[in-house]
Amino acid sequence: MRVEGQRRRVSLVLFAVALGLLGAGGFVQFRDTSGFGSSYWIFPLGLLAVVPAVASVVVAWPEPRARLSLGIVLGVLTVVMIWQDIVNDGFRFIWNQNEGELQQLEIVLFVLAFVLLTTAGARLGGGRWLLRAAAYLVGTVVVSLVVTVIGMMYHDKTGCAPDAEECLAGLLGILWGAAAVVACLVAVVVIELILWSRRRRKAAELMG
Repeated sequence: MRVEGQRRRVSLVLFAVALGLLGAGGFVQFRDTSGFGSSYWIFPLGLLAVVPAVASVVVAWPEPRARLSLGIVLGVLTVVMIWQDIVNDGFRFIWNQNEGELQQLEIVLFVLAFVLLTTAGARLGGGRWLLRAAAYLVGTVVVSLVVTVIGMMYHDKTGCAPDAEECLAGLLGILWGAAAVVACLVAVVVIELILWSRRRRKAAELMG
């Protein structure tokens, strides 16, 4: 139990350090209405923040309860970020001045929190379906991102002139990604129906 508690505390402290470094480095801002906050960067701190962030997951992973605690923290942080993104026009996460960087970070944190929570729940007796849920979510995100990039590259080459001021390749790529999400959801439903049918057939055979 002492080792479990140590892993939990160390992982949470490491994650807090990562957040502190991002804040100190100017990558997280609450009053940047311009949208261009790179003048506040201390870039080495941003790079350094990656180390304790990754280390917090590595430390927590072997112990389900530590994983659960870190997953809860990440989930709460994701909710807070989404809330700030909605209500606070000055809230920014600035890494390379890309409009979608904050939303990308929210997705990464949500997926990571979901994986930590579901895999920890499965280890603590929650059932194997939690592992499948984690695999479904990660697979859906990866497939949708790959399809989005492919769609953007395709439309950029086929539908956008080199000197065009406006190009819809990005929007069309996002539509490709949305279609991939729908396809993945359909695949998940089909897989779950097949697994349910097999479990029911085995149960019937055991009872027969």
